[in-house]
Amino acid sequence: MLFGPFRFGPLSVTTPLNPEGFFGLAVTLLLLTQMTTNPPMSKWNRSSAVLAALGVTVISLIALRRALGIYFLSDDFILVRIGQGWTAAAFWYTITHGGGDGFFRPLGYVAFALNARFGGSNPFLWHVSSLAIHSANAVLVLFMARRLGASAFAAGFAGALFAVHGIHPEAAVWIAGRFDLVATFFLLCGLLLLTKTSEGGHIATHVIVLHVTALTCFGVAALSKESAFIFPLLVIGYTLAKRRPLRSTAPYFLLAAVLFAYRWSLFGGIGGYIDPATGRPTALSLGFGSTIKAVAVRLWTSLYFPLNWSTDPSLPLALLAVAYLAALVWLALRANPSRLVFPVAAGILVSVIPVLSLLAGSPTLAGSRVLYLPSVWFAILLALAVDGAPGRVRYATAAVILLFQVAALQHNLGFWEAASAQVKAACATGAPTLPAAIDGVPALANGRPECIEIARKESSQP
Repeated sequence: MLFGPFRFGPLSVTTPLNPEGFFGLAVTLLLLTQMTTNPPMSKWNRSSAVLAALGVTVISLIALRRALGIYFLSDDFILVRIGQGWTAAAFWYTITHGGGDGFFRPLGYVAFALNARFGGSNPFLWHVSSLAIHSANAVLVLFMARRLGASAFAAGFAGALFAVHGIHPEAAVWIAGRFDLVATFFLLCGLLLLTKTSEGGHIATHVIVLHVTALTCFGVAALSKESAFIFPLLVIGYTLAKRRPLRSTAPYFLLAAVLFAYRWSLFGGIGGYIDPATGRPTALSLGFGSTIKAVAVRLWTSLYFPLNWSTDPSLPLALLAVAYLAALVWLALRANPSRLVFPVAAGILVSVIPVLSLLAGSPTLAGSRVLYLPSVWFAILLALAVDGAPGRVRYATAAVILLFQVAALQHNLGFWEAASAQVKAACATGAPTLPAAIDGVPALANGRPECIEIARKESSQP
């Protein structure tokens, strides 16, 4: 980043995706080899929890405030039109038919319909909704980290890290990423409710109510986006970590089976994207080598170094990256995180199971919305590592990590602003000719007629 791109004879390194991935994997493995016993969790009163939640919300809104000025992009135009024309009949059709894109997300479309009621075709109001959900998710990450044994400081760090992580523009800025935001929200709500069942003092009826509510949250999440189908696996991981009987996980697997069977009946198969070369679903076309590379390298590239390499990072960002590298190395060598770091790391891997076929990685971060849920567990992983670091240096380490991610996020948002301006100008001409993507940002792969229609309505308004 300081001196590149590098060229060593015939070898050219224009974007260091593989070195970044190997480095991130090494840091993660080092943390897993240095686990220690779980420290006693300090008390956290209600006022402290509220202040922490407000702090994470403010950080989230400040870090992503530039999103409020971004225009609609590609699929956004179609989704806004669907939301505006939503009816009870449309809802029933969505519930009883698979989508033409190979996905079944009926409750995700309900979120668009609700947004359209007050947002109309105003991109500002649509982005306000997205930022509100993303900020709420960051607060839920804070509480999830706390429930998994992180200290108050580390839990706040986890929520803040998730809020500002550089991988998030595609999910939190692109309106089409709303599916990920909503599914993650209900998934985290369900998991937090589940953790309440392990507390002592609850009567049987209360525990049943918590389980039923958690099951409902899982159902809503799975009907918002299929990535939430990993919920039962996360439940079983938490159950094993807490050494509780596995029979309590059975209802979650049963609901997953029912929902998946219904989805299968609609599509006559697994659904999803189709590989044009084979005509089979991409989820069933995974190669062994490509899968290993995606999980062992490119996953960690995107989580540790979420940078759009369409243009070289600025010198300040490169200098921050040097400090960030040093902070991660120090953390990997000196931290002794609690044993819960292992199930949290497993949570990252479990969360990528539904999106393995989309995990090839890209120097432009195209498709990075699929890592929105895995980034939850990544933020908690580093939080537990910070908790296990010695002395006051851990506070400086946490600050450097957050600063780098904020800088990476701002670097990436610049591409979204530039692409948005081009799309808005092109739609206003009435004959948009932009490419499908600009520097990895969705431009006009879809939604050309809808973008012209919305632009005409805007121009006709006083």
